[in-house]
Amino acid sequence: MGAQVANTMNLLDQIKTNFANYQAQAEKDSFYDVRLEAFSNFEKLGLPTLKHEEWKYTSLRTIAQGGFTETCESSLDAQVLLEAGILNKIECNKLVFVNGCLREELSVLLETDKSILISSLAHARKNHTALFNTHFGKYAKTENDSLVAMNTALLSDGGFIFIPKNIQASFPIMITNITDSSNLNVLQQPRNLIIIEAGASATIIENYIALGSNSSFTNVVNEVFVDENASLEHYKVQRAKGQTFHNNYTQIFQNANTNINQVSLMLDGQWVRNNLHFYMNGSNCNSLLYGLYITDGTQFIDNHSRVDHAMPHCFSDEKYKGILKDKSTAVFNGKIMVHADAQKTNAYQRNMNILLSEEATVNTKPQLEIFADDVKCTHGATIGQLDEEPLFYLRSRGISEKEARKLLLNAYADDIAVKIKIPELVQILEDEISRKL
Repeated sequence: MGAQVANTMNLLDQIKTNFANYQAQAEKDSFYDVRLEAFSNFEKLGLPTLKHEEWKYTSLRTIAQGGFTETCESSLDAQVLLEAGILNKIECNKLVFVNGCLREELSVLLETDKSILISSLAHARKNHTALFNTHFGKYAKTENDSLVAMNTALLSDGGFIFIPKNIQASFPIMITNITDSSNLNVLQQPRNLIIIEAGASATIIENYIALGSNSSFTNVVNEVFVDENASLEHYKVQRAKGQTFHNNYTQIFQNANTNINQVSLMLDGQWVRNNLHFYMNGSNCNSLLYGLYITDGTQFIDNHSRVDHAMPHCFSDEKYKGILKDKSTAVFNGKIMVHADAQKTNAYQRNMNILLSEEATVNTKPQLEIFADDVKCTHGATIGQLDEEPLFYLRSRGISEKEARKLLLNAYADDIAVKIKIPELVQILEDEISRKL
């Protein structure tokens, strides 16, 4: 294949051109109708600006300038991709995508239960059409979020995971997205659809990596359906270094008596926005949301969350912690929404930050919106520096300042790390703290 020419269009024009190209060759089926509606919503909404309340501290200016190209091509050989992109020590099912396209030779499926479906989204739409149509686009709505609309209109591919009723997945399932921007500024729009039926359970890892010196923009949408009495361990690991721009929108829809533990680790990336939405559609749901972000240089990381308590007797616990160095910036905006029918709700939200330099910045806004009267809800935020007293104590015991700071920061991160049930992910977290110090 010949070398591709760099794209010079701004993002809005590029999306319009790409959709026109899609229309010219698309089969006019129900999937086309969904994408057409999404594109219409994208045109109405446009890209968010600082005038939008939910984007008050988060600028898309650099991304909007565009210059990105959608391409499956990669100049890197398979071994380089394997070593860079996969947490090799974890014994798990692996779906590996490079620049948004499935690489079957890098993927590994260990499950022997043939009722469990692990495939690309494109394969699922073709071979499991009824199941796909039942869930696709039902949870991540395009009416109010232009980046969700953009993804829905022009998604590249992504992972499809289906765990049938009363089945427990034997191995974790990891979806790895590798961006190779060695030759071009790359745009990819992965879409993952995860369906956990009643009484089933699974552990799922999202793993994001970037290689190459050019810029990249990854716009991800995850739709997750968890049916009654099911459980899910969900880990998101953002390790895309360099000039990477990463927007991730995850909508989790859970029915009664479900248990979800969600942990987000944001360890790299020039610009990262993590949107996490839970909707409790039944009683006795338990939702745990934990996150850790570590920033340096001029990194920017924005965590936005919303937990909708729509039914009674549900519990949610959210804790996000940040470690910021240099001139980096973090945003936290979390909302707990307690609906009128959600009596006996217990909901807790905390955002804590340690600043390791005077030039690091945090904008934090925890929120409660309550329409029921028999609830227990708290929220809060803290911003501070490393405590000098324990630092002095450790140094007085002969420990170097560097090692003392490392010990204290590992201890600070530990109450997030203990929520991770995969030791290899915990090790990555510890290594990242060491590297960034």
